[in-house]
Amino acid sequence: MPDPTAGTRFAVYLCPPAGSALYQMGSELLGFDVRAGQPVPLPTFLRPEWQTDAGPFGFHLTVVEGFSTDPAWWPAIEAEARACVACLSPDADLSLSNGRIDVWDDGETWVLRLDPSPALLVAHTLLLARLARFVTASPFAEQVAQGLYARPFEGARMSLLHTPRGLDTWEPHFTLVQPYRGNDPQELRRELEACVQPFTTQNYTSLTLFEKPEGQERWRVRAELPLGD
Repeated sequence: MPDPTAGTRFAVYLCPPAGSALYQMGSELLGFDVRAGQPVPLPTFLRPEWQTDAGPFGFHLTVVEGFSTDPAWWPAIEAEARACVACLSPDADLSLSNGRIDVWDDGETWVLRLDPSPALLVAHTLLLARLARFVTASPFAEQVAQGLYARPFEGARMSLLHTPRGLDTWEPHFTLVQPYRGNDPQELRRELEACVQPFTTQNYTSLTLFEKPEGQERWRVRAELPLGD
């Protein structure tokens, strides 16, 4: 397992506004308010050891993966991300719909899966392609070396974009629990479905650039990237 504190990393996420009910719900599930940089109490149906993987990232939906980079490139990364978002129309429909609970990794990872609008898929594709030149290492390199993501198109993506995921197979999601080690998945599903029921459709007017500094495990907001800026 790679050291989660190693290296400087960047990512582009959808992160709800701090005062929103969605953000508060997600931060409570993860036990961490990433915008404030503060832990928050978990709900009674979750345990701290079930959030050791998901918690440090804060509540977010990945648009561009958390890639390693050179910290000297931060001004250029931020400028490129802003230039990409500036290419979208000010009223671009950055929405998500059809939210539902999904379970991955043999029951270990629980997510809120959503379907992206065409404009959000465009934003994902543009940002992923334009920010690839700032990547020094991929979080998928070890898995690829072990033989995962072995289909030809996934190899082509790794070579060009440093990730085998995304593009026309993008699966937008908020990670809600990881790694789940409990013995009552039916109860967990009931609890999570009740939590996310008001948020199965979402709309955004901004993306968010995140950073993970060298030597730290937790992520933080670096810059907001609003439409029409």
